[in-house]
Amino acid sequence: MNSASWPVEPRPARVAGSVVRAVTNPFISEPIARRYAGARPYYHCVALGLAARQLGISRASVAVDVGCGTGLSTRAVLELAEHVIALDASAAMLKAAQPQPRTRYLVATAEQIPVRDAVADLATVGAAFHWFDQPAAFAELARVLRNGAGLAVYSDFFVGQLTGQPAFTTWLEHSYLPRYPAPPRHAYFDTAAALHAGFNDVSYTEDTIRVPLTHHELADYLLSQSNAAAAVESGAVSAETLHNEILTETAAFFPVQCGADAAFAIRVWTTIRRG
Repeated sequence: MNSASWPVEPRPARVAGSVVRAVTNPFISEPIARRYAGARPYYHCVALGLAARQLGISRASVAVDVGCGTGLSTRAVLELAEHVIALDASAAMLKAAQPQPRTRYLVATAEQIPVRDAVADLATVGAAFHWFDQPAAFAELARVLRNGAGLAVYSDFFVGQLTGQPAFTTWLEHSYLPRYPAPPRHAYFDTAAALHAGFNDVSYTEDTIRVPLTHHELADYLLSQSNAAAAVESGAVSAETLHNEILTETAAFFPVQCGADAAFAIRVWTTIRRG
């Protein structure tokens, strides 16, 4: 596509609908975006492979990647689509994204997608749907998808286990997370809202992967999570102090010059847009 043929257009301000629980996405600043880009595991191809099998697709012409963050998800979507419109509400996250071929990045929200009606063959949302006003987001996704097109919503979840280090789970659950709890979020996938918006054939699957991490990589990953981002953004602790705190308290779980395998769950929901 050339610059003139992308099916992009401004969207009018959305009229407020139903009242939803107050949820604030903490991934807004440039330092947090840089930490996210450098520390998150790249699991997206695995998740989208599961989604493609559930949806029965091999290739899409145009895909919309909503909540693309620093572009990790977009890189994987490009293996399924000829062209990708990738959007995120955070300009800082997009600034940290690597340029990708056949891709256009946009600063936009899931509740107000600046794309024309019925132009996409596929929509994807990776590790972001729990920040959205889901009834509004499903309505927008239904609008931009063609009849019969698929939607894949997926996320990773750190199980909290390091191979051979059961005491790490105890530290995480009983020491670290009580000090730095996760901020409020919505459900990962609201099936009722999806059906109301015109989707059906909802499917769910999950898998587990193990990611080798060094001591510093684990600390970097924990610092990239939403609970750490919220604590830093609120001023409760500085990123440097929290990073050093994690390194100190987890040192015993990493013998000298050795890493450990961290367990991550991958959760995938798919559904079909029906006219």
